Amino acid sequence: MKKKVYFYHTLYDEVLPNNRTPPKIDAHYRYIPRNIFAKLWSWFYYRIIIFPIGWFYCKFKGIKYVGLDKIRKCKTGYFVYANHTNQYSDVFSPSMLTPTRKPYLIVNPQNLNLPMLGASTKYLGALPLPDDLTAHKNFLGAIEHRLGQKHGIIIYPEARLWPYYTGIRPYDDGAFRYPVKYNVPTFCVTTTYQIGKNGKCKIIVYVDGPYNIDSSLSAKQNQANLCLQVKNTMQDRARKSDFKRRDYIHIKE
Repeated sequence: MKKKVYFYHTLYDEVLPNNRTPPKIDAHYRYIPRNIFAKLWSWFYYRIIIFPIGWFYCKFKGIKYVGLDKIRKCKTGYFVYANHTNQYSDVFSPSMLTPTRKPYLIVNPQNLNLPMLGASTKYLGALPLPDDLTAHKNFLGAIEHRLGQKHGIIIYPEARLWPYYTGIRPYDDGAFRYPVKYNVPTFCVTTTYQIGKNGKCKIIVYVDGPYNIDSSLSAKQNQANLCLQVKNTMQDRARKSDFKRRDYIHIKE
């Protein structure tokens, strides 16, 4: 079977076509449903529809998780940083980390325009990045609220989806201000693609952490320190990938 090929100029490029115009996330966007019917629908949609689909998908794909006990022992809210390489397992895998606690994902507003799922992404736990100061205040309020409920907040620091990419793309420490601000544990999740039986692709997901805040460091130093620890761990785990399902070709200027 011929491999699909993606071309890129830099490791920050979009490799998938994306012509959707993202909706504006302003003061009117409601991150936390207040209406009782919205709350019931959110519970039903996630628990009765999406979670079972995700469970069967992960079982069907034979996705193996290593180190789940590390995150399941966590008794507080927490942040998870993950590589962004699979449009389906990146949606369903977070639910497998702690089945009894719904994960919440910080996403680009473009995800609200996804075919079929777009209008329902908020019920799946999506927290779209805000566009103005009031929305930003609501966004942080939602994060704080979910952490207080002991949920996990998932972040894909690479931002852009590169299907089946086997490395870790560069990212800065900006996204690591959240665990520092709220003083909660940090974990990382690395999806790898390895040669399985009969030469088929085997997906193995590694969970590492927790990484905690160092009280002897400043906020900026903690941000940088967390980013470095997570990035080093993800790069070490990514080296286990030895199955290349896609080819990525660098186009030089």
